[in-house]
Amino acid sequence: MEQNLIPAEALSQLSSLLVSLPSADNEIRTQAEAQLNDQWIAQQPDLLLLGLTQLASSSSEDHVRAFASVLFRRIAFKSIATAEDPDAQLWGLVQENTRQGVKAALLVSLSNETNESTRHKLCDAIAEIAKTDMLRGEKWAQLMAALFECSRSPSAELRESALRIFTAVPDLISDQHNDALKGVFSASLADPESQNVRIAALKAVVAYILQADPGSQKALGSLMPHMLEVLTPLAATPDEDALTDSIMTLIDLAENCPRLFRSALPNVVTFMINIAKEKKFEDALRQTALELLMTLTEAAPGMVRKVADFTSQVIPVALEMMTDMEDDEKWYTTDDLDDDDSEENYVVGEHAMDRLARYLGGKAVLPVSFQFIPQMLASEQWQQRHAALMAISAIGEGCVKIMEPELGNIIQMIVPYFNNPSARVRYATCNAIGQMSTDFAPALQKNFHEIVLSSLIPVMEDPEPRVQAHAAAALVNFCEEVDKAVLDPYLDPLFERLLVLLNTSKTYVQEQAITTIATVADSAEDKFIKYHGAIMPLLLNILRQATAKQYRLLRGKAMECASLIALAVGKEVFAPFTQDFVSLLIEGQQSVTESDDPQTSYLLASWARMCKVLGPDFLPYLPVIMPPLLQSAQLKPDFAVLDPDEDAEANYSAEDGWEFVGVDGQQVGIKTTVLEEKCTAVEMLICYARELGAGFLPYIPQVLDIVLPLLKFYFHDGVRHAAACVVPLLLQDAKKANVNAADISSMWHTIYAKLVDVIMNEMDPSFLLQVYIAFYESLEIVGENSMTPEELEKFIQATEAQLKEFYERLETRQNNRRAADFDAEEEETMLEEEEAEESVMSELARAIHTVFMTHRLAFLPYFDKILPSVVHFLQHENPSARQWALCVFDDLVEFTGPQSFAYSSHFLERMVNSIQDPNNDVRQAAAYGLGACGQFGGPQYADACSAALNPLFAIINDPKARDVDNIYVTENAISAVSKICRFNSSKFEVDPVISAWVAALPIVNDEEEAPTTYTYLMDLVDAGHPAIVSANNLPHIVKIYVEVLSADVIKGELADRMANGLKAIVSGLDDGTRNQLWASIEPEKASKLQQRLA
Repeated sequence: MEQNLIPAEALSQLSSLLVSLPSADNEIRTQAEAQLNDQWIAQQPDLLLLGLTQLASSSSEDHVRAFASVLFRRIAFKSIATAEDPDAQLWGLVQENTRQGVKAALLVSLSNETNESTRHKLCDAIAEIAKTDMLRGEKWAQLMAALFECSRSPSAELRESALRIFTAVPDLISDQHNDALKGVFSASLADPESQNVRIAALKAVVAYILQADPGSQKALGSLMPHMLEVLTPLAATPDEDALTDSIMTLIDLAENCPRLFRSALPNVVTFMINIAKEKKFEDALRQTALELLMTLTEAAPGMVRKVADFTSQVIPVALEMMTDMEDDEKWYTTDDLDDDDSEENYVVGEHAMDRLARYLGGKAVLPVSFQFIPQMLASEQWQQRHAALMAISAIGEGCVKIMEPELGNIIQMIVPYFNNPSARVRYATCNAIGQMSTDFAPALQKNFHEIVLSSLIPVMEDPEPRVQAHAAAALVNFCEEVDKAVLDPYLDPLFERLLVLLNTSKTYVQEQAITTIATVADSAEDKFIKYHGAIMPLLLNILRQATAKQYRLLRGKAMECASLIALAVGKEVFAPFTQDFVSLLIEGQQSVTESDDPQTSYLLASWARMCKVLGPDFLPYLPVIMPPLLQSAQLKPDFAVLDPDEDAEANYSAEDGWEFVGVDGQQVGIKTTVLEEKCTAVEMLICYARELGAGFLPYIPQVLDIVLPLLKFYFHDGVRHAAACVVPLLLQDAKKANVNAADISSMWHTIYAKLVDVIMNEMDPSFLLQVYIAFYESLEIVGENSMTPEELEKFIQATEAQLKEFYERLETRQNNRRAADFDAEEEETMLEEEEAEESVMSELARAIHTVFMTHRLAFLPYFDKILPSVVHFLQHENPSARQWALCVFDDLVEFTGPQSFAYSSHFLERMVNSIQDPNNDVRQAAAYGLGACGQFGGPQYADACSAALNPLFAIINDPKARDVDNIYVTENAISAVSKICRFNSSKFEVDPVISAWVAALPIVNDEEEAPTTYTYLMDLVDAGHPAIVSANNLPHIVKIYVEVLSADVIKGELADRMANGLKAIVSGLDDGTRNQLWASIEPEKASKLQQRLA
């Protein structure tokens, strides 16, 4: 007999409430929701959860039991913040005996439930409780016993239920031995009675593998053939929904553990290709099969490349999908170009071609693609021609290296289709040229501008508006990377047609024309002055007259275009339009009343451009601009958390900017349009802080309060990056405004606390790089001794944590390379990871450099704590690691001088030996360091400096010393010799070294090393040093001066000093020698120097 968990009267009231909650009558539903919240959740939560559990267990109606289960899960695990616990849930607030009663009743219900849908909802509720218990460190012992019984039950429904719960909470079985799990999973994957059990087993295996450690993943990977066998009968039946769902499960596995597919990959490819090319199947299934192959391609390209004929099998399928199009009349008549066609076969096929090219590379993709593309272009079917052109667009980015030598031939192949009878083909031709203009920039613009522009510009007169607009869009891509001198001859015909498009009746054509004008103006710069007078009145007219809601995007683009024109032509030329344009921007800002108004982001960016144009004259407009800008910067994103079976698109459409991802069995959505506006706003703050300097002072406190928390705004990388960029600019503005030192110091300490907190825990290399930049730029601004001992300690703790993480990843990559099964094709991916991490390490080194520079000896006790890590890097086989460590030790010597010698046992011998390292960057860092030892280290370094001379001259005198790859190493070595000779020459005879050093000059590339070197040289010349001013050396000294002054490698007073020295030498020569000297110098350099010396 069913146990009554709550009184019958209360159960009756709750039953009535469940009838009213989903009511179509808004008033009834609203009242029911209020009653649920106010009378049940707030006043009697224990009774509510027990009552819902009883209804889920004992109601005679299937839909009531199902709804009660769903409602229980939503309410029990909904966040209900309390003063003691902001993350509290109702489940944790009710009494323990309530929780026990619920658990017991749900397990009984699970064993008795006969309706499949309701049983699934019960499983979801049980899984949620189990998941929460585990997070709380509690164990639900009765659950494991019940699931064990279910897994061995003769009832297929109960076996499936156990697997469903294991899928949702794989940690339940994480303490089981791999062999035991393999036995259970293997039997379930081959369940002889039930397809549902086999599918549930597949999901459970994948869920477990995804959370398992690498050893367990590898052990369970042997189940892969059994997992794939689940699919075979689904394809034979066919049960398309179940097959699609099962392949989606494998996609999750492929994304995270692609190597588990290695042994079965040929079979996987064959199976998925057969599904993808079978037109009797629904598109969703075919696309999902192709998606699994694309996911494997992206996750393990090296492994996929080894599958025989992989591209030969996949590419024809993708190309065939790309031809699956209808000549829909709507394509010609629509005004909405943003129709979502992402689920169409032709789009999926196009994306597949793009992904194949980017991950497998041109060698694998291009030859196979061009087995089909020429014949498709020659086809009588427009769909074939369209697909061929779109395929060329799609593969360009990934095939750049292979396609570039043939670029001329490919363009010649494409441009005739600008005149094709099919508008869809002409559109695709525009697309191909536009995409190639991006992928092959700037080579395409430089070498093929004539054929491209002479063919593309006339297409803006095409009879079809969509083709006109797409031709103009292709011009945007072309012009973004074009030199203004190349563009100049085409400006007249270009603007003649753009002005026509600007006056067309189609709004989307006008919008595109304005965007193209803006891009051309940005590229043409001062060349645009000729045209701005004709275009600006049209843009201002749009802003005045196009006030209806449907023209908001048009107005936004007009603002963008006008502000870019202002940037292109400059403040003075734009002056006649400034007042009108600014007034219209103010009107536009005041007209924005809806949160989704597209004008907002255009207004933000347009104001920022006008700030750049007007400079200090922009300050009077800040009171109008800043309030909405700060409001946008403080926008909070909209979130939605839905159950997996809820229809997200119904209430949270992608058109409105909603994006959903699966997290812990739920759909978590975020409205991205809000994020883009927020990002734009913070980026504009960068502009104002940079351009307005002291004038931005009134806004510094509020902006700082806004941007510092955004360093942890994890929903949008762009927001975080922009916030980090703003921070040092605000300090700089405060300093320019002569804010008192105490307030700047207080501001810095606030900033520091936020930055170091991020450094301590940040895992994203690109953002960590930006945070280190913000740190050292801020520290440079506040200057010497600005960090407290506690701050120095915290900085070192955070940096040490990051160094350990970097070192572990470095070791992992090196170990992977040594592994017997290392896939050489993975090297490219690993090199990309290394490149990203090396960029961060470079900025981390700059941060340490800045702390050394500003705190010098006071930093040493803290530096000691990261010394072991730095030494580990110095001893590593990876050259970038060694170079990084040498740079840190270079700073140690430079900023702590003789005291650095106490650390010399850790680095000095390696620094001297590194002069002969095969890696250029290592040699350069070593050369710079030895120069620092000479200049700053004092007499204790004298022996090392003397010992370093021979290897330094070996670099200098190498036959390839002046090659492009070696020049900076060579110039650092020359500079190091000059520093050693000047500051630390007690252990060798200096004159012969000086003679050899002068013979090695000049330095004409390294602007950092040139000043020290040439100061020393001119001191020696002025002092009449015999090794320098002998008659034999004089022509070489003159040559050095000529080369240095021509290269413009030294500036200001030092350059003037050298010029005067050269003038003195030249004036002391007789006419014949002087003329011979000028004749020996390249005419352009000679003319430039004669003007300077006149």
